[in-house]
Amino acid sequence: MHRREEQKTKEDTSTSTTMSDTPLATTQLFKAINACKWQTVLKQIQSDPSLAKIESDGLLPLHAVCNAPLRAPLKLIKMLLTAHPAAAQLKCGKEDRLPIHILLATTATPYIPYTPPSEDVVSALIELYPGAARVPDVSNQLPIHLACNITGVSEKVLTFILSTYPEGAYVRDFHGKYPLDYATTNKDIPTRKLALAALDRGTLYASISKMTSLRLSKENESKTRSMEEVYEKKLNKMESHAKEERAKLVAQLDSMTKQLKEEKESNQALCEEKEKMVIEKDQAVARAIQFERARYAKLEEQLRSDLADVQLKNMDLLEQLESTQGDLDASKETEEKHVGEIDALKQQLSETNNKLDGTKDEFYMTQEELETVQVELVAATNVIKQKSARITHLEQSLDSTKSSVLHLIQEHERAQANMEKQKEY
Repeated sequence: MHRREEQKTKEDTSTSTTMSDTPLATTQLFKAINACKWQTVLKQIQSDPSLAKIESDGLLPLHAVCNAPLRAPLKLIKMLLTAHPAAAQLKCGKEDRLPIHILLATTATPYIPYTPPSEDVVSALIELYPGAARVPDVSNQLPIHLACNITGVSEKVLTFILSTYPEGAYVRDFHGKYPLDYATTNKDIPTRKLALAALDRGTLYASISKMTSLRLSKENESKTRSMEEVYEKKLNKMESHAKEERAKLVAQLDSMTKQLKEEKESNQALCEEKEKMVIEKDQAVARAIQFERARYAKLEEQLRSDLADVQLKNMDLLEQLESTQGDLDASKETEEKHVGEIDALKQQLSETNNKLDGTKDEFYMTQEELETVQVELVAATNVIKQKSARITHLEQSLDSTKSSVLHLIQEHERAQANMEKQKEY
């Protein structure tokens, strides 16, 4: 049980094993603890209580303080417990010990004489975590084993540990020893006597605890039997009620099954009728689609024929237009030729004027030729005007034909769109 409590405590306080954001302060704190400078440690914890949750070399500050050969003051222990209460439940170090184990196992050094653990400090640690008296270390030693093995331990410390867990007097460690074995071999005679007396009382506490447990067990057994009878009656009543409810449910189920069967038959008839209607509808739609396809096929064929006629007419008009254009080009060539002749005649007229004094007969002959050429020019101009009018008429006819063709193409597209809609329906 204490293992589960310890595991839960470790999970709840997992943040205590993380590194500090101020490594320098952590280093200074543990240096002060190792040097047993308790005032310095008090000031650092007061200024930053979070330092109580920081580990160094696998130890929390509380464990390190309990491990110091020079006993720390109660004020410092309480301050560390207040800053990090879960530390009293956490195991640290190679021996996998709680602070109470470390406090009881601390020995003297060449420079600092041994001082037995303070009664107030032991009381503070166990009061905060009473389960500590039940927790073994890596050697399966309880705090009572360690307390019986040290020198100068007080009767109050032994009594306090045993009263918290009197059964600890009957626990054997991995070395095969009971707390009584350590008390018997303790070299300090006063401590040996105190430990043996405390263990005698501890066995008495354990016996009383055992008798109390037996009495409570019998009382609980009697209460359990009476509760079992009550629950048995309730269970019988519930079973009877359940049978009645089951019979009702079976009747309802039979009725619902019959109703479901009738509805299933009705649904089957409706499904058959629906299938017939769907088949008839599909046949009607197929006939309508076939009729519309035939009608649109005829319409498409007629449109194709009309379009072919229009294309033939357009080809004839284009040929006429090309012919008229050729005539127009020829008229233009004639006009250019006449203009050249006029220019030549004008040049001759100029020469004739120069020679006018020479001969009048040549003048009259040249004048007659000029009049003839002018008449021909007027006639050529009239012909050009007629050709231009004819070209204009042909262009208008071509525009009208183009409009007719576009109209037929639009009707054809509308017919195709209607056919696609009918296919979709």
